[in-house]
Amino acid sequence: MKIRKQTYSLDMYLKLMKEETIRSDQDCQRLSGQWNCNMVNELIFTVLTDNYIPPVILGEETVNGIVREYIIDGLQRSSSLFLFRFGNTKITKSLDEYTVSYQRKILDKDGKPERDERGEILWETAEYDIRNKTYEQLPDELKDRFNSYQMEVAVHQNCDQTEISKLVRKYNNHVSMNSAQKSFTYLDAFAREIRDIIQNRFFLDIYTCSRNDRKNGTLERLVSDMVLLCNYPGQYRKDSKVAFKWLNENAGISDFNSLNELLTRLTASLETTPKTKVLFNSKHAHIFVAAFKASVESEYKDAEFGKFLEWFVNGGNQTEIDGKSWDIIGTGRSTRDAVVVRGKVDYLVALMEKYFEEIRKVA
Repeated sequence: MKIRKQTYSLDMYLKLMKEETIRSDQDCQRLSGQWNCNMVNELIFTVLTDNYIPPVILGEETVNGIVREYIIDGLQRSSSLFLFRFGNTKITKSLDEYTVSYQRKILDKDGKPERDERGEILWETAEYDIRNKTYEQLPDELKDRFNSYQMEVAVHQNCDQTEISKLVRKYNNHVSMNSAQKSFTYLDAFAREIRDIIQNRFFLDIYTCSRNDRKNGTLERLVSDMVLLCNYPGQYRKDSKVAFKWLNENAGISDFNSLNELLTRLTASLETTPKTKVLFNSKHAHIFVAAFKASVESEYKDAEFGKFLEWFVNGGNQTEIDGKSWDIIGTGRSTRDAVVVRGKVDYLVALMEKYFEEIRKVA
């Protein structure tokens, strides 16, 4: 099969879809409408700001001399843009960036373009908030930008339906970013520091790692949560995207360097047992690291924290603080809820104080 590359204006591409010259109903293709509002919003913003969209892949079939082209890869992009252009789809409020700049003619009171002394039309730069807008509500300049956007297409020629179905399977054999991986993209200022911290011996010797934690974004999320709980506990959020954006704008390199040192110090001081090692999992590792930070700040010896953990897993976690034991905190709620996470950190800090000041002394 030969591949033909070509470029359409978006206006022409969508008209070809409307006329069913380019078809979106290939037998094995999944249905359109798979994207949520956020994904559609970002796609339209990308077009209106003239940024890059990967090529759409088509399969071309010829039957009795009649040529049909089927969308193989890019159906969600195509259908989303189609519905915005022809289906009165509205851009929602959930946009990280929502102001689009463009040039427009300066008009006089009669609506005619103003000109300078040489007769040249005067222009100005304007900004437009695209939230809650449909295509028809856009300024004419942005409609023109949308329609003239250059849509790249790669066409697999001389296919039959069996070959097109194989191509659909081939091109859609991938996994989209999960929420943790996507949230991490909002922490670009410290991405390298986080990836360096993941190489710390803590994540080899102490952390109880599941098979997929290293590739699904869990470790990056944990490191970021550790930085928040150790330095800015009030900014911890269940929604990683919100928390990571805050870190990206407000954290410093020293926050990540100090965490790396803290993890090295914790790893060197612990003599882990199967019971204590299981505490450092994806649900609780950031909480126990924050507790160790509090222990260091209280000037307890590092090795004493390990003894505290041994006591904790052998019944100490049943000790009530303010009427609640460890297992009771957050019952019925998500383990990532900010109230639950901060509540568990507070519980451990109070429990450590009780342990070192009362229980340890009695023992």
